[in-house]
Amino acid sequence: MGRAERKAEAREEIVRREQHRERRRQISRILHKPAAERSPGERELLESYAELVQELEKQRLRRERLRYREQEVVDGPEILQEKVLDLAEAVRGAEHMVIYTGAGISTAAAIPDYRGPSGVWTLLNKGRSVSTGDLSEAEPTFTHMCIAGLHKAGLVQHVVSQNCDGLHLRSGLPRDAISEVHGNMYIEVCTSCSPHREYVRLFDVTERTALHKHNTGRSCHKCGGELRDSIVHFGERGKLAQPLNWLGAVKAAKRADVILCLGSSLKILKKYHCLWAMNRPSTRRPKLYIVNLQWTPKDALATLKIHGKCDEVMRLVMDKLKLDIPDYNRSLDPIFSMAVPLRPGEEASHTRKLIKAAETPDARSDQPLSPQALSGGWFGKGCTKGRRKAK
Repeated sequence: MGRAERKAEAREEIVRREQHRERRRQISRILHKPAAERSPGERELLESYAELVQELEKQRLRRERLRYREQEVVDGPEILQEKVLDLAEAVRGAEHMVIYTGAGISTAAAIPDYRGPSGVWTLLNKGRSVSTGDLSEAEPTFTHMCIAGLHKAGLVQHVVSQNCDGLHLRSGLPRDAISEVHGNMYIEVCTSCSPHREYVRLFDVTERTALHKHNTGRSCHKCGGELRDSIVHFGERGKLAQPLNWLGAVKAAKRADVILCLGSSLKILKKYHCLWAMNRPSTRRPKLYIVNLQWTPKDALATLKIHGKCDEVMRLVMDKLKLDIPDYNRSLDPIFSMAVPLRPGEEASHTRKLIKAAETPDARSDQPLSPQALSGGWFGKGCTKGRRKAK
């Protein structure tokens, strides 16, 4: 084929594509009209291009379904009270209850969720920028503290979190009661040591890390090996024993008779089949309770779906259970006693702000905190936690 023929063929292809685009626009305009208002010529045109009409109708239905799933629905006060009563009874009667949490429980700490109206993915899909707040100022939310209270009361056995913000750990939940399946932004790990050696820090260790790039630029105090973050990005498989604690998550899911999902779209968790006991007959699966403002892919399987904000729902649940809710007290935050100070010369290995200890006297004495405690190197243990009554 000569050059002139190729150019002519390319021009014809351009014309065909433009004609097809114009035909789609024409058909789309007709479909937007009420059927009664379409002219005989327009109806004939729709019949002539039945396949294109079908394609456009499928696209419209997909858009409508997506818009519906993105909508936030709120249960009215009376309905919410009825549903909360059912949830409280389920919590009280559970033999082994597991809670799955998502970004929705951290929004009250000014940490954005992912798929809400102002979520990270929602804004990015609209071509808008996402502002990142200072996570060093974030504290466990009311819901975090309710979960800690339920665990202390023996009503919740395990928490599986998709969040990387470390707020469950900071709320006072024991390490063995948490599975942070997507990692913890305050923990870096030496995988050269056996077993792996963890370093809890008072700053975000992910400053230099990214997808498939996990080295933090610091080294192990014991073996000198490179430290890596614990974050599991989309497209990765988390292999660290801790803080992911998949073993604990799977064991808890196998024993669970009640699963409560708080603030999660479940679009990622649904892929972890080991968490849902789907290999059991439907009558022997855990009862599933979901608290979320938006649609989730597990709604159809739920015993109860509550459309409400996590903090509001958990306040009502704790009130029905007549349980106290621990106050978050920064001076008693466990992260300060767990944190490993940087070695001399490592101070310049990051530029992130430190989580600051509360500048208050030690709860056990009249002496002020030592400089080491205020810098986050450690914090005294054995303090008495403040508590507040659910209202």
